[in-house]
Amino acid sequence: MQNNIYEVSSSPIPAEQRAKAGNMPDWFFERICDYAENVTSEERESAIQTLSWILGCHCTREGNRLTISPEVKQFFFQKAFLCFCAAAKALAQTDYTVFAGIQPAPAFQAALSGLNESYEDIRDIYIYVRDNDALIPLDRWLRSADFSHPFYVGGTIKYHC
Repeated sequence: MQNNIYEVSSSPIPAEQRAKAGNMPDWFFERICDYAENVTSEERESAIQTLSWILGCHCTREGNRLTISPEVKQFFFQKAFLCFCAAAKALAQTDYTVFAGIQPAPAFQAALSGLNESYEDIRDIYIYVRDNDALIPLDRWLRSADFSHPFYVGGTIKYHC
């Protein structure tokens, strides 16, 4: 599966200073991706359009600048929340022998994976926050970002997992 990493900052990032595939932390290559590669300017433009589309009507794009409304949280997490609740309900009915691994249960593992992935998908879009040198899944970034100011997209990097 292929996806993107988006570098964001509170100020514009000059083209020559944008993050590259080699700037990503070792843990990302060890646990998440097989390889990462830099993109062409056309691929970067397409990737930014895709991110803006994913964030929906709560994201306004002007070149490299994204203005994101705090209401994006109301919109973005609706489907994931339903999956989270369904997985939590299934897990809540788990008995101790399954939980402890005494009795194998593939359905338990599937529900546990579903719960985790609905909250934070570690194989999806990543945001590289240049201001504090943090690489985090989009879900986590959306939950914690301060949307009172715009963000500027710097580098975009393709990765495969």
